Amino acid sequence: MNHQIVMLVVSGTLVGCLFKYFHIPGGCMLGAVVGSMTMKLLGLADIQMPSLFYNAAQLGIGICVGSMLSMDMLVSLKDQIPVMILSTCILLAAGLGAAFVVRHMTDIDVIGSILATSPGGLNAVIGMADAGENLPKIMAFQMMRLYVVILMVPVFCWCMKFFFHK
Repeated sequence: MNHQIVMLVVSGTLVGCLFKYFHIPGGCMLGAVVGSMTMKLLGLADIQMPSLFYNAAQLGIGICVGSMLSMDMLVSLKDQIPVMILSTCILLAAGLGAAFVVRHMTDIDVIGSILATSPGGLNAVIGMADAGENLPKIMAFQMMRLYVVILMVPVFCWCMKFFFHK
């Protein structure tokens, strides 16, 4: 195995465990992102992880999420369907508003602007994107959104917990 891959895995694991130890919300994932991103930004690792890692991570997350489902949870969620629909509509409207801004402030076309600002999953959006000249720009927008969300959600969770004591 390439030493750079080992360095990314070790740094991600160490920082992930450190964040978990300090009870940072989403600490394992957030720490792994910070640890591996630090190695990349410092120039200590200039390699992409093999697709096996991506597939294993997706399988692991999918299994964890799938195992959370129960009939009791489905029954309890039925009263929340209107809120789920409303929040989804708000996210879509915000994405379309952002797409309008991106379209008028950049050289990305309409479809690319919508894909760049879509709140959906990165893989699905990139899969829908044409492999044309806008793909790197769409990926840059999506990666920025992904990293900002991953880095900021734990901060928001901590603030909500601190201010609302829940």
